[in-house]
Amino acid sequence: MTRPTVPQLLFAATAVAAVLAMPADALTASSSPSTASPSTPTPSTATPSKLAPTTGTGTGTAVQPSVATPVGRPSPSTDEQVAQAVRTSPLLGEVPPERIRVVDVHVSTIDPTVAVAHVVPAGGETDPATALLTHPNDRWRVVELGTAGVGCDQLSVAVQHELGLICELS
Repeated sequence: MTRPTVPQLLFAATAVAAVLAMPADALTASSSPSTASPSTPTPSTATPSKLAPTTGTGTGTAVQPSVATPVGRPSPSTDEQVAQAVRTSPLLGEVPPERIRVVDVHVSTIDPTVAVAHVVPAGGETDPATALLTHPNDRWRVVELGTAGVGCDQLSVAVQHELGLICELS
């Protein structure tokens, strides 16, 4: 039995290091098995420039480095943004924000700058209400809050129907 040569050991060490440095999803992402082509150099003839990791498809193309995503606070969902807008709205009046639940948020597909949400008091202090919100710039803002006729004077009939608003025709 012969001992491996120094270039063979370097090749093996570099290959192992490349696999260890890969993100876990890169190791399992290939849908086809790795196949060696007849032109693949043997470990004794490999040079450092040929040691780049491959995609695992047998094509020999180098894997692009993974992009690091900064760790931080994820941006709030639309439902969370709407709930926060309702809880901080002066239209809540005397109802404490911690005593309400904001549910059934719906953003219009006809006019994505408009949304409605149902505001349910936790203790029954008031009746459930509907909040109409707009998103003209960078955040949602409550423009109307009530139990009847919300959005009827401000929205098109198509948006009213889409958002399930009940408006009487006069």
